[in-house]
Amino acid sequence: MKMIRLDDVQIFVHTVDYGSFSEAARQLNIAPVHASASVQRLEKALDTRLFTRSTRSMQLSEAGERYLPHARVMIGALEQGEQALANGRVALSGPLRLSAPSDFGRNLLLPWLDEFQHLHPGLSLHVKMSDRAADLIRQPLDAVVRYGTLPDSSLLAMKLVENNRRALCAAPSYIERHGAPTKVDDLRRHNCLR
Repeated sequence: MKMIRLDDVQIFVHTVDYGSFSEAARQLNIAPVHASASVQRLEKALDTRLFTRSTRSMQLSEAGERYLPHARVMIGALEQGEQALANGRVALSGPLRLSAPSDFGRNLLLPWLDEFQHLHPGLSLHVKMSDRAADLIRQPLDAVVRYGTLPDSSLLAMKLVENNRRALCAAPSYIERHGAPTKVDDLRRHNCLR
């Protein structure tokens, strides 16, 4: 069994549709000699003549007439497959399981996820908000957002924000009573969230 090239089938169909090798070649932006060679290669693979040619005309042979509907199905299937892949690249679908810290999830992530899900209605979001470290082996999660360094070096991580700086804030009355810290270690003796 000989291999049939889909581009040869496509050129055959275009040649039928446009009535000549030269017009089919022009539509496909290839050289006319390439179009003719492609159809000849297809005829050789099929072991039949698809066109009856003379010096002045070209028309489908009886075998070409029988083969044409099948060729159109092949080209249609190819185009549908390409379209399905293109649609798959654009539209996200299926479950997406995330875990994030409570404060980050409620204050920043949820509004963004609402918009994200609106853009991708085929997506089913499952968000677990917890300040505990997520176990990616035991819990079926696709992505986890956490602060700080990774305890397990076998996990793949990427920074979401470069140079993430934190601000130290205190009420003036607190500073008057307890004094201002001068270095990070001073925070251990202060009443603060960290």
